[in-house]
Amino acid sequence: MDGKKQSMNDRPLIALTSCPVCGSDDIQKVLEVVDYFSSGELFPLFDCLRCGFRFTNCFPSEKTIGKYYDSPGYIAHSDTHRGLVNKLYHAARKVMVKRKVRLVTTAIQGVVGGLNVTNKVSEPNRPGSAGGRANILNETVRLLDMGCGTGYFLHAAKKRGFTVSGIEKEQGAREHAITKFGLDVQGEEDFWNIKRESYHVVTLWHVLEHLEKLNESIEKIKEVLTDEGVVVIAVPNHLSYDAHFYKEHWAAYDIPRHLWHFTPVTLERLLARHGLVVTGRHAMPFDPLYISLLSEKYAKSNLLVRYARPLLVGLKSLIRSCRNVEHGSSIVFIVQKSSKSSGKTP
Repeated sequence: MDGKKQSMNDRPLIALTSCPVCGSDDIQKVLEVVDYFSSGELFPLFDCLRCGFRFTNCFPSEKTIGKYYDSPGYIAHSDTHRGLVNKLYHAARKVMVKRKVRLVTTAIQGVVGGLNVTNKVSEPNRPGSAGGRANILNETVRLLDMGCGTGYFLHAAKKRGFTVSGIEKEQGAREHAITKFGLDVQGEEDFWNIKRESYHVVTLWHVLEHLEKLNESIEKIKEVLTDEGVVVIAVPNHLSYDAHFYKEHWAAYDIPRHLWHFTPVTLERLLARHGLVVTGRHAMPFDPLYISLLSEKYAKSNLLVRYARPLLVGLKSLIRSCRNVEHGSSIVFIVQKSSKSSGKTP
């Protein structure tokens, strides 16, 4: 990924001159999007004309991007309940956290350790469940959650029997996860020091799109994963109906916090570059409504439209994702090492 530094109001910006996925320099600006959430600044979106990958360009570096997250309204870090949208977010999260844990549990059955489903993660307090531990030949399933935020998913996974750890860049969110849930959560710099094959599962719930070191991060994730391990990646999909409807107001562009804007095809192409393959896909059912509500707010619709139209747009997007998961507003990808990259015999 080639890039050069520019500046905006004395803040260094990274301007990419080639595609982070395929390396082509045949890139073109396709859209300009306002940072509605924080700064009000305008950022360009570029498409690679060779592989179709979309990305934010001229974005703040890791050293300066913190100010764009620094708001009590950034719910992943602040845990705020203020406002209707945030209240809906918390209500949906209670359901989705359980759904995520079930999804991860299902993903590792018959895969991790080469075991069949009889060796699955045990139900807590179930007879013969070894105290609710997640057993792999008497070894607990080790799970790393990248960008774990305030720790709700990790807490639920821990209760389910996983041995959990988290990586979180933002200090306030990290301290919340440690203080409220007693979790093992480290800063971003500690990620790069994790030993090889330390985890059976690595999860990234709407995190990959934030990582400046995109290719380096994926390569490191592959390194810390066991050969039979599973990566679970959730990202927005800019080919969804709600993205098409709201265009530059689509809240899931969330620039400049979101640097990379995926489709199923471009994500699979990126993962293949690192010897990883997608083995499953699942749509996230609440995202179309949540994103549509935020998008209407950014579009400054009148009150009636702001709360009525998202129900229609969100429902239509959800129905399309039920028919074809690749149309989902956000998609969860189940990922494993390819047989070639892991050294396994096909």
